[in-house]
Amino acid sequence: MRKSLLAMAALMGVATLPAHAWRVNIDQETFADITFSTQVFGRNEDKRTTAATDSNATNFSIPLTNIIASGQVNKLVYFFINAESSRFRGSPITRDAYIGMRFADEFRVQAGAMRVPFSRIALTSSYTFLIPTVGRADEFRALRVNPTSVLGQDNDGSRDTGIVAWGILADGLLKYYVGVSDGRFDRRDGFFGANTRDKLAYTIRLQITPTMLGFKPETGYGLADTYLGRQNVHNVGIGYRVVNVEASGPGLGNKYSKDAKLFTVDVIYEQKFGDLIPNLQVGYIQAKDVPFAFVAPNVRFGEATQIYAQGQLLFDQMVGFGKPALAIRFEQNKNKDLRNFNTTTGATTPVNNVFGNPIGEPKNTRIGVFANYYMKGQAAKLSLGVDSVRRNDASKDADPNAAAGVRGRNFTDFTLYLQTQF
Repeated sequence: MRKSLLAMAALMGVATLPAHAWRVNIDQETFADITFSTQVFGRNEDKRTTAATDSNATNFSIPLTNIIASGQVNKLVYFFINAESSRFRGSPITRDAYIGMRFADEFRVQAGAMRVPFSRIALTSSYTFLIPTVGRADEFRALRVNPTSVLGQDNDGSRDTGIVAWGILADGLLKYYVGVSDGRFDRRDGFFGANTRDKLAYTIRLQITPTMLGFKPETGYGLADTYLGRQNVHNVGIGYRVVNVEASGPGLGNKYSKDAKLFTVDVIYEQKFGDLIPNLQVGYIQAKDVPFAFVAPNVRFGEATQIYAQGQLLFDQMVGFGKPALAIRFEQNKNKDLRNFNTTTGATTPVNNVFGNPIGEPKNTRIGVFANYYMKGQAAKLSLGVDSVRRNDASKDADPNAAAGVRGRNFTDFTLYLQTQF
């Protein structure tokens, strides 16, 4: 059963399936695996501004609950459906829904809503994160452009609707993805209202694994932050995505046409040495000419970057009820060249903060340290940690709650996290 689930994980495009997925068999070829997953957070959140009315807050939340059905109709056609709720009493939405055809390990095609094969983080399930608060620690506060967003349909940060061809070549040495999708700016009534021109997004990603050194390729469509010692992983990934953007029409005197261009490079290394499993990752993401607001007649756009390094040291023996690990993450997120394009005059000017000054280059530096306790791999995990976010003056002045006499501030949050998968 374990081997069949791992094979299905590779086929469906997920990094791993829980060991106790419920399988519904129709016949020898047709089946579906049903999984249930949830995440629970308890957080003590520091003050975000210097306002006298601001205060610490302690909150519990259920940021993610998933019901997933994945399987195959026959040896050629497979499917994946992910119903997801992102808040307490929230109605589930269809976050992923695609149909795939596996012609060979070297060539597969998927069509539907799925993760965009651009960056490592976009392809990674949060259930495998080394640091569970990645993307949730308010590390992008005051930044107008999120460097990790793939600019998907309806401004989804990691998914889009389209077609992706992908496969593994040369016995795992090279993995490739090529995709075309809707993108954020593809609807006639979208980002720029009636002036939005229907445009598409194009993505390519390559991963190189030195298999000659004994490392195993990541065979699924999706990726993971850690494989917990099941296989030694080391690869370099390079991704590029261009999202076509155009605003033109009777309401705009000057057409705005400037493609948003995303670039990333990332490296992962994880190898088992006896009872110790070190994991190291580094990466860089750049997003250029990304529109973030349309305040007629101005199109506001800018550039964002992220540089990160993270790692984990796992002790691969039971200590009490589980296996302990210590994880740390450093990341720096920055915006620059934030500008207005005036569609009436054609002029380009800096974007100002609430104090009437150019925003400049807001920058947030985040360090997260977490103790992870794997009671049954990712199927039952407990984490306890701290996130510290340090902000430069431009970030503090650009805080969404900044006002006369009020600026943003540095902050430190504490988090208790629990997840289960069945």
